[in-house]
Amino acid sequence: PLTHRICLVPYVDSNHIFHFEPIFRNLTDGDTPIRIGRLSGHSALDARSTNEITFETRVLSRLHAEIWSDNGNIYIKDTKSSSGTFLNHVHISCPGSESAPYQLKDGDFVQLGVDYQGGMEDIYKSVRIQIEIGRDFAQVCSPFSLSIQSTFKSFSTG
Repeated sequence: PLTHRICLVPYVDSNHIFHFEPIFRNLTDGDTPIRIGRLSGHSALDARSTNEITFETRVLSRLHAEIWSDNGNIYIKDTKSSSGTFLNHVHISCPGSESAPYQLKDGDFVQLGVDYQGGMEDIYKSVRIQIEIGRDFAQVCSPFSLSIQSTFKSFSTG
């Protein structure tokens, strides 16, 4: 079966920074989808699992979205989250409704949830992700991703 190596890196813009380290996963056609959701004390997700990715933010649902590979393509769908999933700035489902599968491509922008107005801490921010697929990950990530990491470090230390 075909396997894809993906990297989820923080997407940075001037108004929004939710920091997380780049997340690497292998997606093989026919494997169980990777479940993405909120980290919580009673979470159904386990951050140590390779089939699960969790973020510590209250704007995500416990089981927010899934990513998987099928027929050589990578897909994402919203799994009835309360605050939604966006692909390249387009809302892919209504709140509380499961979306259709959407194909992901290298460089796509995914946003999980929406920022809670008035909440400045990370726990009130959406998770914005740049998707990297099929790149040579011999380095940590692409040169662009490495520059993002140095930008984060300058924000957090400055």
